Amino acid sequence: MEVRTPDEIPPSAFHLRLALIAGGGPFCDGYILGLIGIVLPALVADFHLSADMTGLIGASSLLGVFVGGLSGGIISDRFGRKLLYTVNIVMFAIFSAAQFFGGSFLSLLMWRFLIGVAIGADYPIATAYVTEFMPRRWRGPALAGLITFWWLGYVVSFMIGYVLISWYPGNWHLVLGSGFVPSVLLLFCRAGMPESPLWLAGSGRIAEARHIVKTLLRADISFEGVSTDCRRGGAGGALSMLLSRRYRGTLLFICAFWILQSAPAFSIHTLQAQILEQMHMRNPLLAACVVTSFTFLGILPISFGLINVMGRRTLLIWSFILGALSLLFIAVWPGQAGWLVVAAFIIYSAVEAAGSGLQFVYPNELFPTEIRGTAVGFASSASRLGGALGTFLLPLGVSHYGVRTTIFAACTILAAGAFISWRWAPETSGLSLSDASRITLS
Repeated sequence: MEVRTPDEIPPSAFHLRLALIAGGGPFCDGYILGLIGIVLPALVADFHLSADMTGLIGASSLLGVFVGGLSGGIISDRFGRKLLYTVNIVMFAIFSAAQFFGGSFLSLLMWRFLIGVAIGADYPIATAYVTEFMPRRWRGPALAGLITFWWLGYVVSFMIGYVLISWYPGNWHLVLGSGFVPSVLLLFCRAGMPESPLWLAGSGRIAEARHIVKTLLRADISFEGVSTDCRRGGAGGALSMLLSRRYRGTLLFICAFWILQSAPAFSIHTLQAQILEQMHMRNPLLAACVVTSFTFLGILPISFGLINVMGRRTLLIWSFILGALSLLFIAVWPGQAGWLVVAAFIIYSAVEAAGSGLQFVYPNELFPTEIRGTAVGFASSASRLGGALGTFLLPLGVSHYGVRTTIFAACTILAAGAFISWRWAPETSGLSLSDASRITLS
């Protein structure tokens, strides 16, 4: 009996393997981005960085993600998911190794920017790849699982970075260069993965798409209704369709909630040790590692199915509300930082991580196959621009207005995110990809 859509294919060992391999990209993303939080104190001492230069070094890779996300999404919609699926991992390895040999502040800025370009390109590729292969009931947890891998890489970067910087004090070259190891391992794992059948069908290559599904999933599906209109127009066609009145409201919602999550999150996580030091925390680097490790309290239940039970909309709204309340507690705390402040940071990190699972879920569900990569790339680029701006401005805010006033500003941003989510967030749990992509937001 013919299976009518990819959503109806039963889960298999291949789906699990694909999800794990796809997760390797976000793991490397989180690992490489997280390392800067460990070495930042050493960089400040080594290069005698001012507040604006500290913010710039933290934001450089996020500016690269802005470029890579948009270009990677457009390229993957035009030329396929498979091409960049391995090329960007090669870039991970090369630029990680280059950081080991970099000796100047400007060269480090350049390599961090370029590695950000590679990271940004992986977001639309990996998420579209998972979305277009996964059965319906695995789609939400699998996409949230990619965020879990991101946080796993981020946490591991703090642990390994803390050990390396303790064994080799001040050796930031070794810590940043360690990103070469997971990148090379992932390169071997991704070799030989197939092209997305939905992308092939959208490009008119129906026979190839059916062959992949029959060979790997032992099923037969219909590709009726897959549009190829924007492919005929090239990159400009996909971007024009994305910015059309039909999808403009959806794109605005995706960009808004992603930016409002990322702007405070990246700045706080990157500069966690410096924030705790400003609040007179004993051993702030160790405390920052503890806070980061607890992010799994938020994201693990989401990736194991709570996202389907709780619903996308409820999860997004409450992650903003609880995050804002935890930062408000920190902002009004009268004394020096103790374990209650650390506990509040842990709550913020956990609920922020839980809500961040929707960064890959919503854009992949709300946009159709023909513009999915472009949409995810556009939204991730916008969010990382917001994250870069927040990371650059936070040290300046702390320097001019104090740490508590700056954290209160981050609390206000999260409150705005809660309002926007309450006003526009749709519920897509249980919907097929075709049904979810028909939702119109205005």
